[in-house]
Amino acid sequence: MPAVINDVESLKIFRGQLGETSENLREQLRKTDQSIETVAQGWKDIQFDKFQQGFEEDKEIIEPLCKEIDEFNYEVLNRLQMILERYLSLG
Repeated sequence: MPAVINDVESLKIFRGQLGETSENLREQLRKTDQSIETVAQGWKDIQFDKFQQGFEEDKEIIEPLCKEIDEFNYEVLNRLQMILERYLSLG
């Protein structure tokens, strides 16, 4: 059986990167949403409507993805990190 990777520091870094990715996605969605609202107040045409609809469709995918990333990070990776820390403290 191959050796199990038990590098807690790498796991912490990965968890941090996942959290940042989720936060960055949410922030970009928020900024884009605000920009669309600003543009919508002064300019609307068929192309803008298509773009706005496409953004709404993307948002419906990205928001749940962010939630899944956060849940995986906390429920799976956090638990794995705690188990590894306990395991390493035995030795």
